[in-house]
Amino acid sequence: MTNEERSTEPIPPFSRRSSRRFDKVKIATTATRGLGVFATAPIKARHAIGRVVGKIKDSVYRSSYCIAYGDDKILEPNHPYKYLNHSCDPNCELIEWTIVDQSKYTELEPSEPLLELWLHALRDIERGDELTIDYGWDWQSAIRCLCGSPNCRGWICRVDQLELCKRFNVATVVAQETTDNNTASEKNAPSEQQKSLAGNFS
Repeated sequence: MTNEERSTEPIPPFSRRSSRRFDKVKIATTATRGLGVFATAPIKARHAIGRVVGKIKDSVYRSSYCIAYGDDKILEPNHPYKYLNHSCDPNCELIEWTIVDQSKYTELEPSEPLLELWLHALRDIERGDELTIDYGWDWQSAIRCLCGSPNCRGWICRVDQLELCKRFNVATVVAQETTDNNTASEKNAPSEQQKSLAGNFS
């Protein structure tokens, strides 16, 4: 592994190299997207920001905030990280860590392997910056993106499914417009009774 490759690896949250100063964040209102999560102190690239905890649900569970967790579970996150907004140019990422032996990094006794979900910085973050992640939704769940980044994809979906997402949603929009136009025409068309009454005045 080269030094360049090694330098891009996230630092494990229990590593002695980690700052161990977690959750230096706050919830605040964004300009266009409701609530968001903001840094209250500078954060270095690759460092862990905080652990994302919440209720574990079955894979069929859906909500506005749920996150894929493990192989077949869903996590309904607690404050503050439930308010992480999407960006096509995110400054953070979610990483699942399997903690095999926490005693290597802390004074805790050895324990069973534990899966933890952590938020990490992809690049240096300044105090006051909003923390964002790439939701990477499947194309079936995609919605319009309002992140405003220069490289915005236009849709909140996986990068490798973007073209499929665009084709599907364009077809959906066209179909909806056709339906709306037909409905409007039917509403504006005179009824048989109206036609009969109009004939009396002709």
